[in-house]
Amino acid sequence: MTATRTHVGRFRFGADTDRWWWSDQMFLIHGMQPGEVVPTRELLLAHVQRDARPTVAETLDRCVDEPDPRGCDYCLVDLSGTEHRVVLAVAGDGDRDVTGFLVDVTAAHAALLAERVNAELTLALESHAAIDQAKGILMLTYGVDEAAAFGILKQSSQRHNTRLRELAGRVVAVAAGGLESTTRELLDETLCGRSVPTPPPTARRHLDLRTERGDRESVLRVSGVVDLSNRDELADAITFAMLGAADVGRVTVDVRGLGRVGPAVVDVLTAALRRSAAHGITLTIVGGCLGAAETPDPAHRSSLATRS
Repeated sequence: MTATRTHVGRFRFGADTDRWWWSDQMFLIHGMQPGEVVPTRELLLAHVQRDARPTVAETLDRCVDEPDPRGCDYCLVDLSGTEHRVVLAVAGDGDRDVTGFLVDVTAAHAALLAERVNAELTLALESHAAIDQAKGILMLTYGVDEAAAFGILKQSSQRHNTRLRELAGRVVAVAAGGLESTTRELLDETLCGRSVPTPPPTARRHLDLRTERGDRESVLRVSGVVDLSNRDELADAITFAMLGAADVGRVTVDVRGLGRVGPAVVDVLTAALRRSAAHGITLTIVGGCLGAAETPDPAHRSSLATRS
């Protein structure tokens, strides 16, 4: 929180003599120069917002005969018409003399209000982002448009008395592990108000990369699943294998351990074949099958080999 300056004024008065003393800050809080006027009870109450005057007057009166300190807060209007949020604290000494403090908390109040507004704005933005993500997930999963996806969310929220932001967060959590064959079923259960185990937010496709370096070639064995979320790991592993085999000039990439050689794998292998040709390295792919569209041009074919 940003540091704010707080002004504190002090005052004293005798209940029997009705003589008042104000500190310089007391005058300044009221918009006056120190000593500009003679301080009185009437002057203090005149600067209290009308609705709060009975409360302030009662606070001043009751502390005269009762030893316990008393306080209240109110809106003070200074001589120029500017409003201040202030806190009044008074205590009697037992002899009908009263000492008090007036604290101007306007800046602190404004800072607190700004902090609350920022917090509410942040929450609203987070809610909006979560709802947008949830709508995108439902559009992709159920094949509906944006309006229909929001309708599904809103209807489920109302039917099961769940905040829209909270429900959207559950939908995002369910899809965090990827859109598997069971995702639609899990989303159905979530939107129907049932408790669904939340997958780890960082859940990723399993990919195992092992490099074996020999005298004649470097072999990279790939197993698991490769998609757009982790294809860069495969690309980096092939690059490191080629760098490590620069002296022997041969690299084999064994992708027989992959469950499926999809477009993400084809993209990575095609780019790797082009890089190997440019650097004079023979790259052999075992278990992969690149179509004619992905095969480098004939000028580069002498430097590569593929086999299944």
